[in-house]
Amino acid sequence: MLGVVLTLGNFDIIDARGVLRFWPVLLIIFGGVRLVEPGPGSGRIFGAFVAVVGVILLLNRLDIIDTRIWSFWPLLLIAIGGALIWRTQGSTEHITEEADDLISGTAILGGLEQRSTSQHFRGGNLSAIMGGHEVDLRDADMPEGEIAVLDIFTLMGGVELRVPEQWNVALEGSAFLGGYENKARGSATSNKRLIIRGQSIMGGVEIKN
Repeated sequence: MLGVVLTLGNFDIIDARGVLRFWPVLLIIFGGVRLVEPGPGSGRIFGAFVAVVGVILLLNRLDIIDTRIWSFWPLLLIAIGGALIWRTQGSTEHITEEADDLISGTAILGGLEQRSTSQHFRGGNLSAIMGGHEVDLRDADMPEGEIAVLDIFTLMGGVELRVPEQWNVALEGSAFLGGYENKARGSATSNKRLIIRGQSIMGGVEIKN
């Protein structure tokens, strides 16, 4: 979209500088979509945080308020705390006799390495906050036709996930100044699916074999 605006501006079709002045609207739209779409509660908290940041930036650009965005940095802590609470509540729902088939862990200001050998892997929750998280699932497996859901949250941190070659990975997460990278090869003859959900804020998630 930025390229389209700049191109139209070069041909004097629109005032590119004037349009780009309202770029925080994109944050508001993105956050609003995350608020209304179905999914875990942590995703809605993330959407609310992005939308609030967009509103503050837009009001500042319109000279309605005169403040610096960094004055609102405690909102980031509130969003992080809320997301972690939602994730913790969600994870307690899965504490059953099948707990060995789930994986969970949180790396904060440090590194964490985990490995699963479950043959009925179901998913779980992973978090990396200003830290690194390495997870090896290459010895794990799931029945043919099954779907496992792994919720990953990163904030200025990273998660490296290794999966079996017979698993097909689908990305359904959201990124804000961060990203997801799927290097896993997958298999055209397998019906085993791993769905990656969650949020990456100024961080990264890498999936490979």
